[in-house]
Amino acid sequence: MSGKFIILGELNLKLLLPFFLALIQIIFNIFNRYFPGDRENTVLDFFSTSLGVISVVLIPHIFKFTNMEIKNDNVKNIHKKKCIHYSILIVIFLIFSIMKAIAKGMKVDLTKETHKVSNPFTEGPYIYIGIEMILLTIVSIFLLEYKYYIHHSIAIVAFIILGAICDGILGYYSEIIKYDFLTNFIQFLSLVTDVVNYYYQKYMLEKLYYPYWRISFSQGIVLFVFATALLIFVLIDKDKDNSDIVIISGFYLYFKEIHPGLIVARQLLYMILYFINASLAILNIYYFNPNFILISFHMPKFLQILIDKEPNQYYCLIFFFLQFFSLLIYLEIIELNFCNLNKNTKRNIKLRGIIEISKDTISDTSSLTEQIEINNDYYIDTNENKENESDKVSSSMEMLPKKDMA
Repeated sequence: MSGKFIILGELNLKLLLPFFLALIQIIFNIFNRYFPGDRENTVLDFFSTSLGVISVVLIPHIFKFTNMEIKNDNVKNIHKKKCIHYSILIVIFLIFSIMKAIAKGMKVDLTKETHKVSNPFTEGPYIYIGIEMILLTIVSIFLLEYKYYIHHSIAIVAFIILGAICDGILGYYSEIIKYDFLTNFIQFLSLVTDVVNYYYQKYMLEKLYYPYWRISFSQGIVLFVFATALLIFVLIDKDKDNSDIVIISGFYLYFKEIHPGLIVARQLLYMILYFINASLAILNIYYFNPNFILISFHMPKFLQILIDKEPNQYYCLIFFFLQFFSLLIYLEIIELNFCNLNKNTKRNIKLRGIIEISKDTISDTSSLTEQIEINNDYYIDTNENKENESDKVSSSMEMLPKKDMA
């Protein structure tokens, strides 16, 4: 394997989570485009969304998870400030939601499509995802002290350049230029709040040890309170379906023009889809760093291009796959096994640490011929590493599946 230029990183079933999240984003976009009925009810959609997000709290009961809060004095001291931590979470989530709504609202009159999307970054120019990648990297360095190396830099540069080529082929630059400075600035701010929202959740999970389902529950309650306030605002309006405010008139016209069966089906499906989406999103943040969210932004764009039949769409496909390849390098799902480019991947850093600890704990170095167990699935054959002592590159240290031990 060490002779290959491209190798797989450390793989496990949890890596399916970001791809499932991408799949649910695709299903969401299809649902919003093709579900029967020309009219939408923003108020009902908000209630269904909030109930779906709140339902994430059921996950530990459905899958019989135990309470994952760590019980020690340090954590107890941290949780004395629980009110402050959740208040910050709620404020960040509110700002994120408002900025996303404003960014979308400022473009309504100019966009060709009026359908809703589950995440606006899954549509539009690729440059938005490139900016998000840079922001995710910067925030993770300052907030959680993550380290990035040469293979990350190469992947980011390649991702942005390839995205710029795709935008050029698809004519997305004209879409950006047609908006004024304020609209584009608000779009940028929405990207910033998006990143801060993801990484504060990760900070609460990784540094403050809060259970992930309570974080989603808090956000769902915020959405539910907002939906309730919006419903009250709609109900007290005297003009009802004659109101000049689209949300109010649309609320009443929705019940007049749409079949009750379609109304019930839409709201049930909306709640289920948001439950799955919110569950996968918070689990991705819990098990990985939020950079893996980029997979769920990037993959649905491919389907969007095919559905919308953009000009020169097929010329873009090669650049799309190259961009996705660079994203996998950035996330270390695949590694470039040459010029020491994979020396500082998380997998190889961990392997070097394990081998050093093993050498320190075994007094007789000649006995370092046994296999070092990494986890339930992998081990390191130190005999193989001894034979390759002259080769100092990290790729000589490889985890082998336990099935090869037989």
